[in-house]
Amino acid sequence: MYDEEIEKTVLYYLIFENEQIDVREEDFFIQKHKQIVRAIQELKSKNEEVNILSIKNKIKGKDTEILIYISIIAESKYGSSINYAYKELKRLSKKRKLLKISKEIQESIKEESEIEIYIEKKIKELNEINQEGENEKTFLEILCETSDIIEKKRIQGTKYDYKYFTGIFDLDKATNGLHEEELTIIGARPGVGKTTFALQIAHKIASNGTPVSIVSLEMSETQIVQKLISKVANVDSNKLRTGNLNLLEQEKVTMAEGKISDLPLFINTRIRNIQEIEIYARKLKNKNNLGLLIIDYIQLVKSKNKFNSREQEVAEISRNLKLLSLELKIPIIGLCQLNRNAARSEPTLADLRESGAIEQDADNVIFIYKENEKEEPQLVENIVIDLQKQRAGGLAKVIVRFDKKVSEFKNLIRR
Repeated sequence: MYDEEIEKTVLYYLIFENEQIDVREEDFFIQKHKQIVRAIQELKSKNEEVNILSIKNKIKGKDTEILIYISIIAESKYGSSINYAYKELKRLSKKRKLLKISKEIQESIKEESEIEIYIEKKIKELNEINQEGENEKTFLEILCETSDIIEKKRIQGTKYDYKYFTGIFDLDKATNGLHEEELTIIGARPGVGKTTFALQIAHKIASNGTPVSIVSLEMSETQIVQKLISKVANVDSNKLRTGNLNLLEQEKVTMAEGKISDLPLFINTRIRNIQEIEIYARKLKNKNNLGLLIIDYIQLVKSKNKFNSREQEVAEISRNLKLLSLELKIPIIGLCQLNRNAARSEPTLADLRESGAIEQDADNVIFIYKENEKEEPQLVENIVIDLQKQRAGGLAKVIVRFDKKVSEFKNLIRR
């Protein structure tokens, strides 16, 4: 599965036309061609000129033979265009790599115990092969795409796309909702309602038809669904746990269950590490067009890799979540515990527990805390939603009412 003339054509353009194309040693099948490409790559890495003599000097032992061979390539004056030759070279290279992967699968599949992880690993390898040879966008192309986006928004005017709005009016006014390719961190001390807040956002966005996944390392599937039913039915969540419901409440619960039964919500409480989260999210993106991923919460996530400290591990996790949002082109919400001293005052970015990398990787950071920390806990109390970082906009503080009985944050009535 190779074409000698195609390989010679690409080498001709690399050496004598100084074409700047992305080729690798493994894209070539013939050993002499591999040696020449390796020499060219070494020369380019050192910003040295690429010509017959410089290539000859890089190839030890067979320099005279290589010199004669390159001279023959130069005299041949290949007629194919570089675009055609490059695409054909990559096509044949991909075929060989696919054949290699298929053989590896046949040889190793019997010994694999974690079959789903193995499948996703191979899918990732196949995607990487498929992306080879894609030309990088020029700055002009990127500029034109950006200009088109700006123009579409100008024509749209004040008509917002409410797909990613959270339902918290003043927060949405400051952020225009969540955004694709952005990592949003929601930080709070225990008991303030960060899980409830994230679940409320999930319900709002799923209600618009956007598939949402919640990966919870803290609550069970039943606990999450009970919170959701409590909110939609406006029934005390404690009554759902005990089953102490009167007839009216039973009717409300039944109606709520009907309303949420068709929501594109996916709940996973079994995942424990960042690698599994990435695999799970990619599957949902491919199969169900995942639109939002929520992680509850970051400090409970582990990594299969080894680190010298927990801070390094959390740094890898937050970075991978940011990269995942870029790869899948979706917003990701990561819930986060705050340091203990955050309970004594209004939290700051420095209070993000275990890693400053979370602050760095996040596009947006939102803190949730009681308006009056000195007050005794109430079933209904004012909560501050404090937007302390927004990479693409300004900051804001929003006051809402948190009704713990029905697991809901409510907008305050404006006067």
